[in-house]
Formats: sequence, structure tokens, C-alpha cells
Amino acid sequence: MTNETPATRANWRRALPWLNLALTVLLVLGGLWYMSTRVPLGDVLAALAAASPAWVALAVGVFLVTLLLKGWRWQLLFPPGGAPVSFRAAFWGLMLGQYVNLIIPFLRVGEVARLYALNHETGIPAARALGTLVVEKTLDLIFFGLTIVFILPFVILPDFVNRPGPWLLGLPAALLLVLYVLAFRTTWVIGVWRRIIRPLPDRLAGWLLRVAVSGLEGLAALRDARRALLLLLTSLLIAALSVLMPYALFPALSLPLTLLDAALIHVVVSIAITPPSTPAKVGVFNAAVALMLLQLGLTDETAVAGYAILFYLVVILPQIALGLVAASRSHWRWAAAPQP
Repeated sequence: MTNETPATRANWRRALPWLNLALTVLLVLGGLWYMSTRVPLGDVLAALAAASPAWVALAVGVFLVTLLLKGWRWQLLFPPGGAPVSFRAAFWGLMLGQYVNLIIPFLRVGEVARLYALNHETGIPAARALGTLVVEKTLDLIFFGLTIVFILPFVILPDFVNRPGPWLLGLPAALLLVLYVLAFRTTWVIGVWRRIIRPLPDRLAGWLLRVAVSGLEGLAALRDARRALLLLLTSLLIAALSVLMPYALFPALSLPLTLLDAALIHVVVSIAITPPSTPAKVGVFNAAVALMLLQLGLTDETAVAGYAILFYLVVILPQIALGLVAASRSHWRWAAAPQP
């Protein structure tokens, strides 16, 4: 049994963001020190100062458009008939979720924050909105897998990863099939779920059934052919912009790399930052970008460091800035986060 009091837990929650900030500062200082042992910081700063403002602005614009499309896609997942969800509510909920995952990544409570913000704006229960998050993540995974399938024929990989085409192509198809069954065979799914939870105590089984039914309501948008098509097209555009953004930074620093190289960087960085890691992905993000640039044959360490830093700033700073606005709008408090 723990002797921790509610006051102690509240103090810990209030201190958590500051502890994350302190850890982030230490990581940044450590990263700068390590980088200074490999390349003069003055040279890196000079490379960043020489970056083309127009190309950097284009990269930032592409990233912001990507965020707007993600917010619109989440809004599309709430079809007419229930509580109305405005684009504003969906967008700022998304921004709060991304911000929380950046600040306290090892708890991964960003999705909880999204549901909190949406409920604050619209009153939609978290259980119903949860189904929309499942659809959103599944669509992202489908098009991420298709991105990998697209670039595999053009790259040379070790033997043990050079032939994953069939299963990678089958995974998106399988995920689409799962979404179809959940959306269009809802009665059958609920019947199967009833049989699975039947041995459980009545109270627990009833709660699990209510959660499942509410979650399946979040898949209602897939039953509308027009909305389903818009969701697929929006997800395709998001996937394309996710590759275009790092590509736009190549000419900003005069790097002789291609769109295929940008796709490889996007894939590797996305995989690297998915698990819980450091606050604001400091170090993990930069190391993944630097590693890929070296693998792509870029030998100028100043250029490698400059691109890794610039790419990081273009991705992270907008999320933090917009996340702070979202936290203020929704009155998010760290005490709302689940306890670790």
C-alpha cells in the first residue's frame, strides 16, 4: 500500500512539466556539447543563417497545411446526426494532443488530452470519440505502409529486409478490411464481443459492452461513401505532404538530395519518434535525421547537423506554439493527465 497523499500526487503533477523542461534543457546542452566535438558550432550557425528563407517558409507552410488537414480529417469522422463538431474544436483538440505527447512523452496521454479538449468544446463523450481515433490511426498506418511499399523498389536494403513487399502490401489491405467489418458489420461485431465478455462479472461486462458500442459509433463516418472517399483522399494528401516537407528543406540548405531521399527520411524519423522517448523528441529526432543523411552519402557534417536542426525546428516549434494556444483554450491542466 502506498503512503502517497492526494496533495503529494497533485504536487508531483504540477512539477512534471518543469521536470520535463529541465530534462529538455539538459538534453539540448548535452547535444550541443557533443556536436561541438564533431563540428564547430559557428559553422553550423553559419549554415543555418545561410538557409533560404523562401524554402524554409515553404517547408513551414507545408507542415501547417498538414496539421490543418489532420484537423479537418478528424472533423470528418464525426458525421451529421450527433453532437456537431466544428473544425475549430477538432483542430485545437489535435494540437493539444500533439503538444501533450511532446511535453510528457513517456506517459503518452496526448490522446486523452484530445478527448478532454473535444469534450470541453462539444460535450461529446470520450468513449464515442475514441472510435474516431482508431480510424484516424489506422488510416495513417495504411498510408505509411503504402509509402514504404512505394519507395522499396528504389532503394537497396540488406537481404533480411529487402523482400517485405508482400506483407507490407497486405497490411494496408488487411487494415482496410478490418475497418470495413467494424463499420458495416457492426451488429455481428457486437454479437462476437458479447460472447467474449460473457464470462466476466455482469457489471464489468456491461461497462465493456457500453464502451464497445460507443466506440463503434465513432466509425459511422465510414458508412457514408462520400465521407469515406474524402477521408481516403485527405489521408493520401497528408502522406504526400509529409514527404514534401523534408524535401523542401533540401534546397534551403543547397543539399543535392531527391524526393526519394525525403521519403526515406520521413519513414525512418516517423519510426524513431513513435515510441515514448525524450521530451520534445530532443536527440532522438535529430539522431534519426543525421543517421539517414549519412546513409544517403552526405559527408559534410556541418550540412548534416544544420539540416537535422532545421528539420527539427520546423516540425517541433509550430506544434509547441499551437499546443500552448490549445492548452489555454481548453483550460487543460496537467492534473487531468492519468497518473503514471
